[in-house]
Amino acid sequence: MKLPGLESVERQPLNVIVYEKLKSSIVNGDIEPGTRITEATVSKQLNVSSTPVREAFRKLSAEGLITIVPWKGAIVQEFTSKQIQDVYQCRTSLEELAVELAIPRMDEDGIKQLKECVKKSMTCESHTEYVELNTKLHDLIYEYADNPTLMNLYNQIKDVVINNRIVTSYSEERKKQIIQEHEAIIKYIELKDIDNAKQAVRDHIIKGYNHIKTRFEK
Repeated sequence: MKLPGLESVERQPLNVIVYEKLKSSIVNGDIEPGTRITEATVSKQLNVSSTPVREAFRKLSAEGLITIVPWKGAIVQEFTSKQIQDVYQCRTSLEELAVELAIPRMDEDGIKQLKECVKKSMTCESHTEYVELNTKLHDLIYEYADNPTLMNLYNQIKDVVINNRIVTSYSEERKKQIIQEHEAIIKYIELKDIDNAKQAVRDHIIKGYNHIKTRFEK
């Protein structure tokens, strides 16, 4: 007899599990930029063989999150000021297109979810949670854009954006500014005002880049 409401559990390959654990730790800033990691250390800590770790390293290297050093393991990528500038230049164009495509498709539920992200960000105390809510808001806009190619391009730079948000501290004043910027974006999305929504997105990303840039100028 089959029990109702229970679906089979999809088991993931071990290399995928190792990859996701490592990637999460790197992107979330738990493993800091410049840290040396080895197959032996990861294998021992996760209690797995070296094969899935080696495969995870290759994938993370292809994504630009680590640099493999022969016979020495890997180094977690330290992004330069120029690399961050390049990413944010691309991000500006991508997000303007995303909001332009999302507005005609955005429904009441989408608006509600966007507002909920802002509401939760007003009271959350965890910096990581704050960044997650920030990221979720932008993810929702891309989802409503309904353009897989655009989503793929976004995903290529997303990890760099998240990592730099997490390792960059935000003052209470900057947090309030981000909330106001998000509210402006949502307002124009709700009004179906594409031009002003694109301008609000552009202003938001430029201000975000200028804030992150200060970390490299210290």
